[in-house]
Amino acid sequence: MSHEDYLLDARLTCRAYGEQEAAAADGLFPLPGDKPRYPRDRVADIKHVRLDVQLDLDAKRITGRVAHTFTPLNDGLTGLDLDAVDLEIAGVTSGKGAALAHSLSDSRLHIELGSAKNSGEEETIVIDFAGSPRRGLYFIAPDANYPWKRLEAWTQGQDEDSRHWFPCYDYPNEMATTELHVSVREPFIVISNGELRGVDSGSGGMRTYHWHQDVPHVTYLTSIVAGEFAEISDEWDGIPIRSYVPVNREEDGRALVKNTAEMMKLFSERTGIRYPYAKYSQAVVQDFIFGGMENVSATTVTDLILFDERARLDQDGDYLLAHEIAHQWFGDLLTCRDWSHGWLNEGFATFFELHFSEHRKGRDEFLYAVQTEIDSYLSEAGTYRRPIVTNVYNAPLDIFDRHLYEKGGLVLNMLRVMLGETLFWKSIRRYALSRRGSSVVTPDLQRAIEESTGRNLDWFFDQWVFSPGHPEIEGSYVWDETSKSAKLALKQTQTGDKVPETFRLPLRLSFRLESGETQATSIEMTEREQTFYIPLASKPKWINLDGEVLKTLKLERPAEMLRAQLVEDENVLGRVDAARALGKQSDRESIAALGKAAREDAFWGVQAEAGKALGAIRSNAAMEEILASIEVPHPKARRNIVRALGEFREERAAQALAGILEQGDASYYVEAAATAAIGKTRSQLAYGALERALAKDSQNDVIRINAFEGLGQLRDERGVQLAIDWSRYGRPANVRGAACAALGQLGQIVSDNRKVEIVDHLTPLIQDSWLRTQISAINALAELKATKALPDLDRAVQSALDGRVARSARIAAKRIRESGDKGEDVKKLREEMDKLTDENRTLKDRLDAIEARLPKGDA
Repeated sequence: MSHEDYLLDARLTCRAYGEQEAAAADGLFPLPGDKPRYPRDRVADIKHVRLDVQLDLDAKRITGRVAHTFTPLNDGLTGLDLDAVDLEIAGVTSGKGAALAHSLSDSRLHIELGSAKNSGEEETIVIDFAGSPRRGLYFIAPDANYPWKRLEAWTQGQDEDSRHWFPCYDYPNEMATTELHVSVREPFIVISNGELRGVDSGSGGMRTYHWHQDVPHVTYLTSIVAGEFAEISDEWDGIPIRSYVPVNREEDGRALVKNTAEMMKLFSERTGIRYPYAKYSQAVVQDFIFGGMENVSATTVTDLILFDERARLDQDGDYLLAHEIAHQWFGDLLTCRDWSHGWLNEGFATFFELHFSEHRKGRDEFLYAVQTEIDSYLSEAGTYRRPIVTNVYNAPLDIFDRHLYEKGGLVLNMLRVMLGETLFWKSIRRYALSRRGSSVVTPDLQRAIEESTGRNLDWFFDQWVFSPGHPEIEGSYVWDETSKSAKLALKQTQTGDKVPETFRLPLRLSFRLESGETQATSIEMTEREQTFYIPLASKPKWINLDGEVLKTLKLERPAEMLRAQLVEDENVLGRVDAARALGKQSDRESIAALGKAAREDAFWGVQAEAGKALGAIRSNAAMEEILASIEVPHPKARRNIVRALGEFREERAAQALAGILEQGDASYYVEAAATAAIGKTRSQLAYGALERALAKDSQNDVIRINAFEGLGQLRDERGVQLAIDWSRYGRPANVRGAACAALGQLGQIVSDNRKVEIVDHLTPLIQDSWLRTQISAINALAELKATKALPDLDRAVQSALDGRVARSARIAAKRIRESGDKGEDVKKLREEMDKLTDENRTLKDRLDAIEARLPKGDA
C-alpha cells in the first residue's frame, strides 16, 4: 500500500503524509493506552474462498454468499470464528447444505460445525450475507454537490477491512486461493484478482464476471473494482497487462502506465522470480483513500496520478506504480505474518521504487530520492522515534508511517551499500525464493542474508530495525600538513529511550585533492567518539562523508571547501550537502556560489537546494541571486527557487511572485509555489493575488491548495471567510483540507469571538464524509487548542472507522488537554523569532553594504 503526497512534492510516492503528520504530532509513540498486539491464533488452514456476489452501485449494497474450504489444524475442531462487521447474516450451511448454528457478536461470526472435525479432513462452510458497507467496500456516486462523479465501486482491505464486506478470516497470517463471481448491471465491468475465466450475461441487463486467483494470498488483498473504464492493453513476456482509466482519459492513461512492463521485467530479474501471476492490472479510481493498493495481480490506484499534459512537465506516476508492482513480490507473494513486521511489505516496496528510479532515470535521480527519503524520515523522527519492528500500537494503521516506509527502504539501501551489489541481490533472491508463498517475519530476511553471504548481521538488525533512532554525528576536520593527513574527529550525540548509545557505522569517504585527484577510503565508527587520521597525497579541496547512510551530520568545514565541493563533487549528495551547509553562511562568496549553482548546476535537485539555501540566508544579496535564478528551465528547480522568495518580506520579492501569478508558468507547480510564497512575504500585494489564484483550475487543485497555504502564512483576517467557504462540502475535496489547515493558522491571530466561529465551523467536520477533511479539521482544532471541541474529538476516537482519523483525534485531544498556557507562549515565541529573523537580515544587509565599499584585500 502506498500513502499519498500528491500536492507538490516532486516524488509522487502517494503516501499519506498529510495523515501521518497529524498522527505524529505531539511526539509520542506509542500513545497512552496502546498495548502489545500479538499474532492471531489459527485453528484451521483455509484452502479456498469462493465469493458469489451482486453489487448494486445505485443502492450502494452488496448481497451474496461466500464459501470457505478449510482443513482443521488439529483434531476435534467443533467451531470456526470468522470476522464480520456491519453485515447481515442470512444463514450458514455446510458444503453439503446442512444448516449450521451460528452467532454474531463483537464482530465475530461463530459457526458450530455440527460435529468434531479432525486434521486433514476438508470441510466447506457457506454463508449468505448482505450489507451496505461503511468500510472495506466503497461506492462512489454523483450527488447535488459533485454531479460530475462517476458511479464506481472498489474495495480496500488493508489493514483489516475486508470483514466489512464479506465474512472472512481477516488477518495476514493465512493464505488461500480465491474465486470471485461478481454480478453488476451493464455497462459496468468488474476487475479482480487473477485470471478472467468468463463473463456470463443474465436477465435484466446483468452480467457476471468470473475471476480466479490460483496463487494463495492473504484476505486483505482480495479485490473488486466495478465501473465504466477504458482499457489499455500491454504485455510482458507473455503476461497480459491491463490498465483501466476513466473513459476519455486514455491519452493520460497511456502516459501514466507506459513503463509498467519495464518494471515487471526489472523486478523479475532482481528477485529471481518471474512475475508470478496470470495477469497484472491497475485500475485508476476516484476518491481512493490511499495512493495505491497492491491487491494481488490487481492493483488499485488513485486518479490523482492521472496527470494531464501540462502536469507531466514535472510529474509522473512511476514511483507509485513501481511501489505497487514491487508489492506483487514483497507483500503479496511474501506477506508479513503480522503488522509489526509490516516493513517487509512497505520498506521493500519503497526500496524497489527507488531502484526503478535508478534504473530508469539514472544515478543522480536515485541519490536525490534517497536524500528525500532521509529528510522525510527525519521530519517524523523529530516528533517520535520507534523501532521499525514494534507490536505496540492501537490500530495497525498507526505504524504505517515514515519509519515503516522511508526508514525501511533506507535500511535496505544501506544493506545494499554495505554488502555490495553481488551479495545484496544474491541475498534478496534467496529470501524471495526460499520464502515465497509464506508469511514472513524479520528474522527470515536476516537468515536469508546470512545464509547467502556468511555475514553475521545481528548488530545491524539490532540497531537499525529493532531499536529506535539514528546516528546524530557532530564532527570537525583539520588538515595536518606535516603528516599529510586529514584529521576527522567524529562524535555520536544521539539520545533517547532505547536509542543505541553507539551505532556501528561503516562510512565511505572521498576527498578531492588539490592535484585534482579523488581519493576514496572507508572508516567504521564503533565508539561514540572517535578520531580518524587519513593519509592523503596532498591537501584536500573538499570531503564527502557518505550521503547514503541514514544520519544527521554537523561537520565543521571552511566555507571555501564547501564552495569547491558545490562545484566539483560528481556525487549529487555531496553537492546537496555543500549547498545546505552554505545556507548557514552569509559571506558574499558563498552567496554568489549558491546563486551560480541555482542557475547552472547540471542536476535540478542541486539547483533546488541552492535556491532553498539562499532563502535560508535571507539577505538582500541572497534575494538578488534568487531573483536572477527564477527562470531556470527545469520546472522542479524553478518551483523550489520561486518558493524560496517567500523567505523575504520585501516588496521586490512579492512583486516578482505576483508577476509569476499574473503571467502564469508552463508548470502548474511553479504557480502553486508562487501562491504559497507570496503569502509568506506578508506583502500588501499578497491577499489580492491569492484571492485571484483561487479562480485558477489546476491538476489536483494544486494552485488553490497552495493559495490556502499562502493565506495561512499571510495572517490576514480576510482569509478566514475564504477558508470557511472553501472548506464546505461541495468544494473540491483536495482544497477543503487545505482550507481547514489555513483556519488553524488564521484562528490564532483573530479575536476570541472570531476564533469561536472558526472552531464551531471546524468541529462538525470531524465527522465529514471525506477522511482528509476530517484529519485536517482535527489538526486545525489542535492548533487552536479548542477545548470546546474535546467532546467531539473523544467521540471520534471511539467511532472513527479509519484508524488515521482515530489516531489524529487521540493526539489532538491530548495536545489540547496538555496545552494550558503553552499555546500563547508558542505564539509569542513565533512572533519574537519572526522579529529576530527580520533584524538579522537587516544586519546582514548592512554588513554586505560595508564589505562592498571596502577594498577586496580588506574585506
